[in-house]
Amino acid sequence: MTDTALNPGGAPRSEAAMNAWRSREFLMRLGLYLFLSALTIVVLFPILWMASSSFKPQSELFARDMTLLPIDWTLASYVAVWQGTNFPTYFLNSFKIAVASTALSVIVGMYAAYAIARIRFRGRYAFGMLLLIAQMFPQIMLVIPLFIVVQKAGLLNTHIALIVCYAAFALPFTVWMMRGFFETIPEELEDAAAVDGAGILTTFHKIILPLAGPGLAAVTIFAFIRSWNEFLFALVFLQSRTMFTMPIGLASFQEEYTFRWDLIMAGAGIITLPILFFFLLMQKFIVAGLLGGAVKG
Repeated sequence: MTDTALNPGGAPRSEAAMNAWRSREFLMRLGLYLFLSALTIVVLFPILWMASSSFKPQSELFARDMTLLPIDWTLASYVAVWQGTNFPTYFLNSFKIAVASTALSVIVGMYAAYAIARIRFRGRYAFGMLLLIAQMFPQIMLVIPLFIVVQKAGLLNTHIALIVCYAAFALPFTVWMMRGFFETIPEELEDAAAVDGAGILTTFHKIILPLAGPGLAAVTIFAFIRSWNEFLFALVFLQSRTMFTMPIGLASFQEEYTFRWDLIMAGAGIITLPILFFFLLMQKFIVAGLLGGAVKG
């Protein structure tokens, strides 16, 4: 009599059943890998096409028989966009706004998150829920109210308006992520510091903050990317070309009757490079920070 009962690991015991089980497992893994490979190709194809087009000469860019990779590689589009347009100004504007808004949201967010995680006060849970709701609120609904506020404050066509708005939009995510990360740090460390006479700020700066490095890296990258790529509010608040950020400057390459695809592709490549560099440099910190913040939150 063939024994088809399951062993403690869940696999059938007979050889035929084991072979069938292994075949099923192999097919499932093969299907999963094929699905993930197809998904990766779909996600990466636009980026590959953009990068490839930025290295093509004009004759290949608009050729009838298009190829995925350039036949004659050239940096002419990058030279043209960097030396023949205001793109360096757009790059510097985006960098200043992204760094300032990121610093503001991370500094404010880490103190707020620590207060919610450690200090017991009335309304703490409601405050956290309000931040979560603010994170889910569609930003496009705020364009007109914020435009009126910025206009009344005399901040139209200034970078200060964008810095404050970007920091405010990134703040809910920063607080929620850092709150979850702070809650994973044992409170015994703070109790030991208190016994040694350290105040709450000293404990936070010298003990808690160094342990929260991966979480800070994750929220910093998130806030920077969000500011770096933002288009809508920059389009509404900025009016002069010297104040444009890179996404707005890139859109300005669209002329009345033509698209400068060579400049657009090269500009898009330049916008992507800093983000790619940061991800590769801080990948392990980002993963650790996201996982740490997801344990509690």
